[in-house]
Amino acid sequence: MIKLESITVDNFEECLRLRVNDSQSKYIASNAYSLAEAYAFTNHKLYKPITYAIYNDNVMIGFIFVIYQPIDKDDLSDDEDVYYLARIMIDYKYQGKGYGKKALDELIKLLKTKLYGDAKAIVLSSNPNNQPAYSLFLSLGFKEMGINDDDGDNLLRLELD
Repeated sequence: MIKLESITVDNFEECLRLRVNDSQSKYIASNAYSLAEAYAFTNHKLYKPITYAIYNDNVMIGFIFVIYQPIDKDDLSDDEDVYYLARIMIDYKYQGKGYGKKALDELIKLLKTKLYGDAKAIVLSSNPNNQPAYSLFLSLGFKEMGINDDDGDNLLRLELD
């Protein structure tokens, strides 16, 4: 059974040991970088970093990093609260078993409860050349926004309402 649990002082080292395949490492930051980035965001005036370990029963198999981004009233182009899915990874030993889809299903259910804020959508960026991940996002209902991020990756969006 897939469940999400917060990254804590008790499990972060286990998270640091998770790895993707070598061919995938060009598409995703390491968990060490992601946890450092999440920590840095704790000092942001608006954004709230949220990190989860993905467990299959009692075995940590992956990691999720989400940022709650409420409207920035000082930014005229910012018109809605969103969750930004910064990272999702499944350790290479557990890929191809449907765990990524199940973990995202759990995350979507959780974010729909407005636990962290009243966001209208989940937004993420993904490289279409990372076909397994890109196909997974589309299969869950994410839609291409027709916009690229600073790295040239496509932005995708899933409405939460």
